[in-house]
Amino acid sequence: MRATPATRLAHRARLPVLRRPFAAIVAIVAIVFVGPLGAVAASAAANYELKIDALDELVEPIRTRTLVGRWIDDPGFDPAQMPLFLERAKTETEAIAQAAGFFSAQAEVSYEPASADRLAVVRIDVDAGARTTVNRFDFVLEGPPQVQKLRDSLLGRWPLPEGSFFRSAPWQSGKRLLIDALQQRGYVRARIVDSEARVDPRNTTAALAIRIESGPRLDFGPMTIEGLSRYDASIVRALAPWEGEGSQPYDFDEVLAFQAQLRRSGYFDSAEVLPDFAAVLADPQRTTVPLRVDLSERREQRVTLGVGISSDEGPRALLGYDHRNVFDEGWQLESGVLLQRVRRRVFASLRTPQKASGHYYQGGVRIERFDVQGELTDKQTAFIGEGKRSVDTDRFLALQYQTEQRNLRGVGDVASTRALTLGYTWSKRRLDSALDPRRGYTISAQLSGASHSLLSDRSFVRFHTRAMRFWPMPDDSFLDGGILIGLAEIGQVFAAGRDGIPSENLFRTGGTSTIRGYDFLSLGVREGRAVVGGRVLALGSLEYQHPVRRDWYAAVFADAGDAADTWGGYRAVAGYGVGVRWRSPVGPVSVDLAYGDAVRDWRVHFSVGYAF
Repeated sequence: MRATPATRLAHRARLPVLRRPFAAIVAIVAIVFVGPLGAVAASAAANYELKIDALDELVEPIRTRTLVGRWIDDPGFDPAQMPLFLERAKTETEAIAQAAGFFSAQAEVSYEPASADRLAVVRIDVDAGARTTVNRFDFVLEGPPQVQKLRDSLLGRWPLPEGSFFRSAPWQSGKRLLIDALQQRGYVRARIVDSEARVDPRNTTAALAIRIESGPRLDFGPMTIEGLSRYDASIVRALAPWEGEGSQPYDFDEVLAFQAQLRRSGYFDSAEVLPDFAAVLADPQRTTVPLRVDLSERREQRVTLGVGISSDEGPRALLGYDHRNVFDEGWQLESGVLLQRVRRRVFASLRTPQKASGHYYQGGVRIERFDVQGELTDKQTAFIGEGKRSVDTDRFLALQYQTEQRNLRGVGDVASTRALTLGYTWSKRRLDSALDPRRGYTISAQLSGASHSLLSDRSFVRFHTRAMRFWPMPDDSFLDGGILIGLAEIGQVFAAGRDGIPSENLFRTGGTSTIRGYDFLSLGVREGRAVVGGRVLALGSLEYQHPVRRDWYAAVFADAGDAADTWGGYRAVAGYGVGVRWRSPVGPVSVDLAYGDAVRDWRVHFSVGYAF
């Protein structure tokens, strides 16, 4: 059957039905109602029809890169141009096929003039022939002995290994890739001395040869810093992963790490670190790569006011005060007052500038009143510790002193507790986006403990870990665009009992970011008419999100878990339901309707972002 504009439009409209089941109804309506009207519009706008008989991978390039394809809907088309289009179509089509590796391709172009009942028709028939295969690749890397260590990694990145189909674009981009890879490892003067692609159309083979001279490996050079007025340059230089000029071979990964350290330091709104390759090429005697650091400083002091709301903790307001240059030494003060439905908190912490190794020191105090599930606690905490940050990993070793006074609904005042804990926290994030992740994982773990003989009411050891994973669904499947999210969390406090342990070291769960279908922190140990923390925790969650329309996703999920005082008393409960996700500028906004199987009731949850 001959393809008319109407049938082509209907064919394109069917694709969303196959790829996105949630949009099936919308697509069917589009076919039934929009299809005929769209066909008329397409016919009215088209200057002629273009029919292409070729391999699928060649059809779109022919339609978009030939003159006859580009002018099909152009209102400025003049029929007098058609002889030129037809003359060029054969050459252009065969060039497109040859660029894809079909060096023996033959194209035939024919033309049917317009008549009273139809448009003119241009036909392009392509006999692609056999595809050219790379049967040999000779790679010569000349330079100092240490450059040979990069040979295997360079070959691993080469896009046209022996046995692959030869294409012109990867041949050109692959050569640039090899030079870029060498330059990123300090061989800034690397150059291609000779390259050849010898194509045998008769045997449909291509023999490739490349010879590269790496030149000497250069070191990190002097650093020029622009944009500083409030902070001392020593803060910037201390974050560089290398000692100084001429101390370490240039490596682009170290440049990126340095740039990331500057952006995370808290002193700058923006930071760019740029190697000055022009200076290297201009001076053949230069042995180092100069760097230019362009910075935009944050204000030294800042007052912030934030408001928000969630189904777990209700409305909230935060008044904060930050100072980024305490004592004119670059020490950072963060302080504030947080007001929520369930929480009142006053806090302050002081952190030293981060060193190039990622290490820093931090100390602080926090006073808090927390009222949830019939348990009212007044907490006072002071801590001091040493942390370390890298590109995707944070570590913190802290000594913390906690005191707490509790009041339980139905019981009354409970004796105050105290604990001097030594704790180590480790976390890793490998996500494609910190704000709206769709691929990657996060994992955190904490180990802490206290001794009855050291300012603590009870000896205990606490372990807790939490992991979250994001899986994008396969392209070109009916799940295309969907995301599967998994969550697992487990913890245990090793102690003879929970009495005498401050509640922050125990476990409760339930709510938007844990087990939906249940009230916030309503799963734990029943004591009087209150729910308090227990010594064990385990939960898991699985959620699937599917795109419905731009920035909007439908979600289904199932959660299960519980917190208890012992594993013998642990009874996992389930929650499941459906939800809507909006990819907002500040992160995913989630609204869920969840059924709690143990309470036999429905509950609405809403939140912004993910709790890692």
